[in-house]
Amino acid sequence: MLLAGAAVVYASFSATGTGSGKATAVTARSITITAASCSANGDLYPGGPAAAVCFTLTNPNPYKVSFSSVTYLPSNAAIVANSASCGASNVSIAAGAPTTLATPFTVDPGQTSGTLTLPGVIQMVSTAPDGCQGANFDVPITLNGSQQ
Repeated sequence: MLLAGAAVVYASFSATGTGSGKATAVTARSITITAASCSANGDLYPGGPAAAVCFTLTNPNPYKVSFSSVTYLPSNAAIVANSASCGASNVSIAAGAPTTLATPFTVDPGQTSGTLTLPGVIQMVSTAPDGCQGANFDVPITLNGSQQ
């Protein structure tokens, strides 16, 4: 008796590849600071104590940002009054306005914060006219912080 068989042989070659992959770092986007009302009744009055400024923060970045200090009135900006009968010269940044935040302001990625408050920042002069009643003032601020 004769047995016949066949064997199948497979051959393969190895291959390698070289080169590089690519990763791109995000470009940080500025946080938007938007003025917000602190209280319905207002806190400023002629010769009164320094009042708060309030605002919200919008973070368009894909990471959390935390702010620990603030600078008032950058060199290219000034306080803006919304009233023709009460100019911005009737208010100023108070002596001793805080520059370091006791508790950092943190805003999550892609989010807008609730209303945030910086107490004791703006003060009305004692000679402010009656036209300042109900006036609003936009106070330029720069918050300094970093990725959290």
